[in-house]
Amino acid sequence: MAKLRVGPALVSATTKEILQKLGKPFEATITAYLHSKYGRGIEIIEDNPRTFYNALKELFGEFAARVFMYDLVKELNLPVESTDIEDMIKALEGYLGEQTWPRK
Repeated sequence: MAKLRVGPALVSATTKEILQKLGKPFEATITAYLHSKYGRGIEIIEDNPRTFYNALKELFGEFAARVFMYDLVKELNLPVESTDIEDMIKALEGYLGEQTWPRK
């Protein structure tokens, strides 16, 4: 039975929405950086939120990357123990790992 992964698509769409709110230059910069370094765009967050976070941190600094991840976790309404970056990334990884649904 094939599985439909809903969670990753939602994470990717929410990430894109937040980037669009921040502005086209921000979105274009992170997209170009991800494509040049990893050969993939924003959707890389679906498989590896830590890589996405590190890319944000490399481009815009730790504070901006933390704020972005906080906004993402908050928008997805994920339960986190604290605003520590490790807790936020683990919550996101847990959500991504849990979201598989059997396709009928």
